[in-house]
Amino acid sequence: MVEKTDRTEDANGPRSADGRRFEVFVREAESDPLRHVGTVAAPTPDVAHEEASKLFAWYARDVWVCPAAEVSRYSAESLAADADGTDDEAADADEPRVYEETEGTPTASRAGAPAVDADEEGSQ
Repeated sequence: MVEKTDRTEDANGPRSADGRRFEVFVREAESDPLRHVGTVAAPTPDVAHEEASKLFAWYARDVWVCPAAEVSRYSAESLAADADGTDDEAADADEPRVYEETEGTPTASRAGAPAVDADEEGSQ
């Protein structure tokens, strides 16, 4: 049986430098849903829109900025853990990464010598 994730509200966690925070949502095309892309710190919604457009949405159809204080955030992870310097990278150490799986070329598998295809092997 799968355990239900325990989420807590942490809207006012230590997320940014000084300044008012705005959550940024972007829609790339009319048929796309809005998606959260990040947070910006700005004194006004207009400045937040300018910053968000530069950072996240050069070509987006719609950009929404919402005061972070008005957005309730529920998460299984605490933002305070990031501020404490705890790193989840150790937990992910066994997870293979694409660049590790595909590093190099498929032809360099025999101590630096090119691998031989089955077709080439028979013709040699």
